[in-house]
Amino acid sequence: MKKVYLEQWNLFKQSYWKLFVGLLILFILSSVAVYFFMLKNEALVTTLMKQVSKMFEEKDLIDPNTSAIELAFGLFKNNTMACLLLFVSGFLPIFLPAIGIIVMNSAIMGIMFAYMKLKGQAILPMLFTGIIPHGIFEIPAIILAGTLAFYLSIGIFRKINDARFSFKNCAMNSLKTFLFVCVPLLVIAGIVEAFITPIFLGMRV
Repeated sequence: MKKVYLEQWNLFKQSYWKLFVGLLILFILSSVAVYFFMLKNEALVTTLMKQVSKMFEEKDLIDPNTSAIELAFGLFKNNTMACLLLFVSGFLPIFLPAIGIIVMNSAIMGIMFAYMKLKGQAILPMLFTGIIPHGIFEIPAIILAGTLAFYLSIGIFRKINDARFSFKNCAMNSLKTFLFVCVPLLVIAGIVEAFITPIFLGMRV
C-alpha cells in the first residue's frame, strides 16, 4: 500500500499539481463571486436556498431522524456520485462539463454564505465549525476529480496528435488515483461530517 501512495504522490507532482491548483483557484473565486453577486439579489438567494434545501431533503441528508451512520453513508454516496460524474466527464474532451460541475459545487457554498449574511448570521463560525472539518477532505476530493477529468481530456488530445502516446496508461493512472485517493477522502469526509461536524456545530449553540 505504501508503494501505491508513493506512486500517487509522484504522479501528483509530475502530472496533476498544476491542474489541481488551477481548479482550486477556480473553485474559490467562483464561490466568492457568487457570494458577492447574491448579496445584491436577496430574492434570488432565498429561492436558490430553497432549491438547495429541497435537493438535500430528497437525498435524506438533512432529515433529523436519519442516524449518523445512515448520514455518513448518504453523504459518501452523494459525494462519490458527484465526483464520479466529474471524473468520467473527462472522456468528453471539451473541458466545459468538468468546469461546470466544479463551479456549481462552489456556487452552493457562495449561495449559503450569502443567505447567512443577509439573515444577519455570522459566517466565520459556520465556516470553521460547519465546513472546514469535513471540507478539508471533501473539497480536495472534488478538485482532484476535476483534475483527473482534465488529465483524461488532455490525454485524448495527446493521443490524437501522437499515436505513440499511451492513453491506456493515462486512463489507468486516473482510475487508480480516483480509487486510492478520491474515494478514501470522501469516506473520511462523510464520517467527519456525520459524526464530528455536528459536535462542533453544537458548541455554537
